Amino acid sequence: MRATSRPPAHRVVAPLLAGALAMTLLGACGAGDSGAASDAAGGASSEQSSGTARQDLAAPSPATASGTDEKAGTTSVAAAVAARKLARRADVALQVKDVARAASTLRAVAAQAGGLVVSEEVSSDPSAAGAAEDSSTDARTAWGTITISVPTEKLDATLDQVAKVGTVLSRQSSTEDVTGQYVDTAARVQTMKASVERVRTLMAKADKLADVVSLEAELSRRQADLEAMEQQLAALDDQVTLSPVTIRLSTDADALAPQEDPTGFVAGLAAGWGAFTTSVRLVLTLLGALLPFAVAAAVVLVPLALWWRRRRVTVSTPATPPPAAPAA
Repeated sequence: MRATSRPPAHRVVAPLLAGALAMTLLGACGAGDSGAASDAAGGASSEQSSGTARQDLAAPSPATASGTDEKAGTTSVAAAVAARKLARRADVALQVKDVARAASTLRAVAAQAGGLVVSEEVSSDPSAAGAAEDSSTDARTAWGTITISVPTEKLDATLDQVAKVGTVLSRQSSTEDVTGQYVDTAARVQTMKASVERVRTLMAKADKLADVVSLEAELSRRQADLEAMEQQLAALDDQVTLSPVTIRLSTDADALAPQEDPTGFVAGLAAGWGAFTTSVRLVLTLLGALLPFAVAAAVVLVPLALWWRRRRVTVSTPATPPPAAPAA
C-alpha cells in the first residue's frame, strides 16, 4: 500500500486568505454604498429643512398677523367714527387777572382757529388797575362771558389754547350724535324735492284753470315744506361743522364756583322767610300803586255821596200841616 500524501500547508491557507480578502472588499463596497445613501438622505433632509425655513420666513408670524388685524380694526373704527354726525360743544371757566385783556386774547384764538365770536359780555371796572392790590375792593370782581364757535376738528386744539389764557377752574365738553336725525332730514329733503318736481310736471300738463289753481296751491305748500326741511338740514350741518365754546371769565374764583342748592331745616326756613318778605313787598307795592287812584276817587265820590244823602233826607221829611182855625 502507498501511503496517502498530505497537501502542503500553503495550498490550504492561500484560498482561505483569498476568500477573506474578497469578503473584506465586499464589506467595504457595501459600507460605501450605505454612506452614499445616507449622504443622499441627509441632503434631501437638508433641502426639505431649508424649504420649510423659506416657507416660515415667507409666512407672517402670529404676532405680525395680530398687529395687522389690530391696525385694520383701528382703521375701521376711525372710519366708522368719521362717518357719524357728531355735534360737540364745550364750557370753560377761567380765572384771569384782566377780563378785558383775556377777552381780547380769546377773540384772537377764535380767529386763529378759523372761527368767530358768537356773543360777548364783559364787565370790568376802569379802576381795577389802581385797586388791584386791595383784595377787598369790588374792582377785583370783574367778570365776563364770551362764546366762540370754531371748526369741530379744531375744538381740542382750541381748548388747549383757551386754557393758556388763565387758570382753568372747570372744563366740560359734550358730544351729541345727530346721525339719525341728519339722515332722516336728508331723506325727507330728497322726497320733498321729488314731490315738488311731480307737481310741476302736472302743472305743465294741466289745461283747466281749476286744476292749475289747485296745483299752484299744492306747489306753494310743498315748496314751503321743502324750504323748512332744508333749513333744518342746514342747521344740523352747522352743528356738526362748528362747535361752540362758552368761556366764563372772572377775577374771583368764588364767582365761578358752581353753586350747590342748599337743603335742610335752615335752608327751608330761609326760603320760607324769603317768600314771606317777597309777598309782603308785593302787597305793599300794590297798595302804593293803588293809593293815588283811591285818593282821586275819594275827592270825587265823597262830596257826591254827601250831596246825595242830604237830598234823600230832604225828600223823606213830610211837610208840616198848617194849624187849624179856632172854632167860633
